Amino acid sequence: MKRTSVLLALALACVLALGPAPRAVSGRVALVRIPKVPVSTMSVLARLGIDVRQELATCLLALADQTDLDLLRRSGVRFTVLDRNTARREFLVVGTTGPGDLESLRAAGRAVAVEPGTAVFWTEAGSPAESVPARLPRKALAPRSVLPYLRPRPSAIPAGGQAAVQDPFVETIVALVSSADLTAGVQTLQDFQTRYAATTNCDAAGESLYSAFTALGLDEVRFEPFTYSGGRTSRNVVAEKTGETYPDDIYVICAHYDSTSPSATRETLAPGADDNASGTAAVLEAARVLAPFPLDFTVRFIAFSAEEWGLYGSRAHASAARAAGERILGVINLDMIAYANAVPEDLEYIVNEDSAWLAELFLAAGGHYAALAGRKTVDASIIYSDHSPFWDQGYPALLAIEDYPLNNPYYHQTSDTLDKLDTGFFTSATRASVGLLAELAQPVREGYPRTPVGLAAGSVVYSSLFNSLRAIQLSWPAQSDATGYNVYRTGFSHLSYVKLNDAPLAAAVFNDETAAADRTYYYVVTAVGSTGLESNRSRELEVAAEAGSAVRASTVFTPLLRGPR
Repeated sequence: MKRTSVLLALALACVLALGPAPRAVSGRVALVRIPKVPVSTMSVLARLGIDVRQELATCLLALADQTDLDLLRRSGVRFTVLDRNTARREFLVVGTTGPGDLESLRAAGRAVAVEPGTAVFWTEAGSPAESVPARLPRKALAPRSVLPYLRPRPSAIPAGGQAAVQDPFVETIVALVSSADLTAGVQTLQDFQTRYAATTNCDAAGESLYSAFTALGLDEVRFEPFTYSGGRTSRNVVAEKTGETYPDDIYVICAHYDSTSPSATRETLAPGADDNASGTAAVLEAARVLAPFPLDFTVRFIAFSAEEWGLYGSRAHASAARAAGERILGVINLDMIAYANAVPEDLEYIVNEDSAWLAELFLAAGGHYAALAGRKTVDASIIYSDHSPFWDQGYPALLAIEDYPLNNPYYHQTSDTLDKLDTGFFTSATRASVGLLAELAQPVREGYPRTPVGLAAGSVVYSSLFNSLRAIQLSWPAQSDATGYNVYRTGFSHLSYVKLNDAPLAAAVFNDETAAADRTYYYVVTAVGSTGLESNRSRELEVAAEAGSAVRASTVFTPLLRGPR
């Protein structure tokens, strides 16, 4: 039996994506913990429209009024009430992995353990961000529900699945990374004495970064003001290099420039060399190195403030990006990349399940461009840096950090200074970061065909009693500088592409007749010139499994369990 499914599936997806209509909140609102098992819990929460504010490895944290609580009970969803009246309260998720951490937190306010090593903290009055002991990492709850961006567990990526090769042109870019520039960048930030977000010194550091980005001749440099923790204000520094082929598709490299130390000294002395002048200097160096090169995709360089208070700067940016419908394809967050407790030091890559492909590519880039070893960790509970607010908004994001758990004895101390850093490791970590960013953003090469745009697909499904196959019909606009095209496919986003055609295609169309109906596939296309040179890859196109068979671009994210993204 043969049927054409694209139009019907697209129409159904549009209806499902609307989801349940928002309900008016009535009465007191409670903070609740909801275990993530059974798996069906996610679909029930989506159907009920529950306001989930944080995903962790074992549970979800949500706001719920009495109607929500009644609906959860009737639906058989287990939950625990953490606080029964959240009005005008600010809640932080706090890491409590060390001995005595939870007791210290409870001495400062109200704290409830929600899973091993993680607690929710609040105070009855004042700012909880100022009450948390300086050594403990913290994150403010997301400003709106994250449930629309939680997805089913993706297929496991096979070991070594990136199948990447070193790019000689990217190597020439990476070779421009300067150890002297990196250490000078750290010294400049350290010289402000403190960059604690509530101080004028932090404001001055932001002005310095703004000037440094401006001097590079980027397409845009701006301050991004935001309000946090009891009405305080601070500013992110955002710079941008616009892509020539896909200007609306964005890769982000970021770090926080604020610092902290024990409460007695943080407003006067918090040098923060490793945490996180190192990451900020690397972002600035990435901007300097990439500024002269035209790129296919837009790159955004961001220095966040108020990370040490609870990730407020990145929360503001990620929330605004989602509200504006921005297509952020991936985020590289650099936080503490210059202290080596052992030599050779490696780099930790922290991702959630939907971002695992970034870690695979970073592992490859470290080997290709920096002789840097790395280790991937997939853990939704490692949320205490600026990658996490991007997870909340459904954007793939990675944290690169020297160790997790941290081994730096100078962490959040007045002794976190440049002389404690390992310049060789610092440079290698930056080289790997720039290499990955360049590979993602794709330098435009002189003499090569233009990168194809406009890749689209349709699907024809052939069903029988025992089997279901489909033909994926790909098409794209023809290019005057191309004599042929190549089509690549993978089952893992951004990884392990396999060419489907034996010889370059003469026409700008291709039928993939080998696709299983129950699998999701990702496609890219390249152009081949008259001399045989092959262009960069097009933007990746995702074709969903037949259970949700609409075609969708992998750069657009819409609600889980309400149709294709």
